[in-house]
Parts: sequence; C-alpha cells; structure tokens
Amino acid sequence: MSRPPRRDQPRPAALGHLNVVDLSSGVAGQYCGKLMAGYGAEVTLVEPAEGTPTRRMPPFAATGSLLFRHLNQGKVPVSLPAAEPDRDARLRALVAGADVVVRDATTVLPALGPGTVECVVSDFPESGPYAGWGADEMVHQALSGYMNATGRSDRQPLYGVGRRAYYACGTTAFVSVLAALHERRRSGRGQRVRASVFESMAAMGQNFVTQHSYNGTTESRARYTGLLATLRCADGHIVMFAIRDPAAVCRTFDAEHLIDDPRFAQPGSFIRNWDELVKVFQDRALRMTTEEVVTRAQELRISCERVWTLEELVSAEQWRDRGVVRGARTGAGEQALGPVFRISGSPYLADRPGPGPGEAR
Repeated sequence: MSRPPRRDQPRPAALGHLNVVDLSSGVAGQYCGKLMAGYGAEVTLVEPAEGTPTRRMPPFAATGSLLFRHLNQGKVPVSLPAAEPDRDARLRALVAGADVVVRDATTVLPALGPGTVECVVSDFPESGPYAGWGADEMVHQALSGYMNATGRSDRQPLYGVGRRAYYACGTTAFVSVLAALHERRRSGRGQRVRASVFESMAAMGQNFVTQHSYNGTTESRARYTGLLATLRCADGHIVMFAIRDPAAVCRTFDAEHLIDDPRFAQPGSFIRNWDELVKVFQDRALRMTTEEVVTRAQELRISCERVWTLEELVSAEQWRDRGVVRGARTGAGEQALGPVFRISGSPYLADRPGPGPGEAR
C-alpha cells in the first residue's frame, strides 16, 4: 500500500509532466500558456522572426513590454526562421512531441499526434454571425453588456481598465485544456478545444443572459437604491455601505443632529434623501483622514474602507501574506504576480523571469 509523501519532501509541480507549445499571438492565448507554466508545464513560446505582437504592447519599461513579460514568465522563447521551408520544418519539430498546442484561429498547423490537445483561441466563435471578425477590449466589454451596466445612470457607460475580457478567455482556455487532458487519461486521445473572448464574456455575465432570456430586458446603469457613497477625505477616498444603521452613519461624521430630522427619521425617508445626507457627510469627511473615517465607521459596524492606490495595494500586508505579489526569481528586485489559485502541494513557477528583448532562440 502506497504512503502519502512526507510533508518535508518537495512535491512535483502539478503539470510538470506536460510539454506545451504556445503559438498564440495575443493576451488570451499567452495567458493560458502562462497558467500552464505556473503549475510546472514546460512551455515553449514560439515567435515569428519579428517577435510576437505582445512584445510591442504597452505598458513599457527599459526592459521592453511589461505586458509581454507578465504573460510569458516561465516560458522558453523560440524564434521561427523567416524563410518558409526552414520555418515549416522547425514548427513540425516543435509540435511533434507536444502534449498541448495553443494557437490562434488563423494559425495553420502541421499534423498533430493523436494524443495532442489543441487549443484554439479567437475573438469570436469559428462559426456564427461574427466568425472571422476581430475586436478589441472595448468592443468585447460593450458587446457583453458590461459597459452598459457599469457606471452612473446619468453618465456614459464606463469601460473597465485592463484586458479583463482577454484574461477571462485565457482562463477559459486553460480550464478547457485541463478538461481535455483529464479525458486523455481515460481515452489516450487528444482533442481540439476552443475558447473565444466573446463567449467567455457572455459566461461571466450569466445573469445578463438569463435576465434577457427570461423577460427580454437588459441590465442597465440604474441608480443604486442602497446607501452607498464614495467620499473624498483629507488624504484620499473612502467607500461606505450604510444600509444597516442610519443613526450610526450620522455618528460617524459627528452629525447626530440629523438622527431625529424628519427627513431622515424613517428608513424609507432616509433612503429617499440619501443624496442630501451625502452632501453633509462629504463636507465633514474633507476635514477627516481616511483612517479616522474607517476606524469610526467600523467601530459602529458600518461597512467602510479606504480606496487604495495601486502602490498601496502592492505593498499591502494582506497582499503580501496572500502572495498576490511575489519577488521574481531574477535577483534584481523585480516583482511578479503570484498564482491566481493554488493547487495543493504544487509549487508555483510562473514567477520565473520572462524573456527579455532579443532572448528568443
């Protein structure tokens, strides 16, 4: 009978037995490859002679594209020859022993082995009214309904920062590959899986789809009826959610005289006149620090927290303890994002340095 490994013995990485070839050129596919590398897979990033397009995507530092380095930490870069015969021969050799190949929908591959899992990443499904179309982050956020539901009702829709649609698709691709590999353990056969940004965003907004299917309506930027406020303080901003105890909210800002005001005495009137109250709270918050407001509010059991800057988040104790940001294994003080999730007993390896300019072999 086998025994579990001792706790003091290092365990192998969960995906350490896999050979992955990343032929993708965008955020979604390369993020899928990064996740594979993070849990131990040997991932080869295959680039054209001029370099993969993410090398030319912002933001930039002296070392080149920070986005490229983030997406490709832990990978081994390989540059394909520019001449077609040599290029095809090199590509055939790279995919010959691959367990997984990640590619764009437009990439033409040589024949793959029967056990290879092929993952096709695209903006839209390969069939349907948008087949073959291209898009960008803003288009996907608009099509999915997220922009229509984000922001204030009296202003224009808000575009979420970053490349969340493409990261969602990369995660979908990663999960799809793992499912196909699990099936391969039973059948011994590989298969083709597909992940599109369009469908990934639709899956994220499942409530939007359900609502429209049920009653034909769409989520919008309707005014939030709860007691929510973002207030500017002397040294920053706070967010407060004050639905439980109106009197305690008034005490937070030394406005006890408002507790018995007939405009705010009853829960219904308190909600109806919330905007008027917020003006009073805002005036008083400007003379208080964020720490003062948060401390008072939390002592009175009001949900309240400081709006953190990116610099503050990176150095936050909670982020440090959770390993959200880790030191990259460069020895040069470079930082990298930690794992999105953890696999028990498996080391996380995507904080190995990503390839720099001209490092493709």
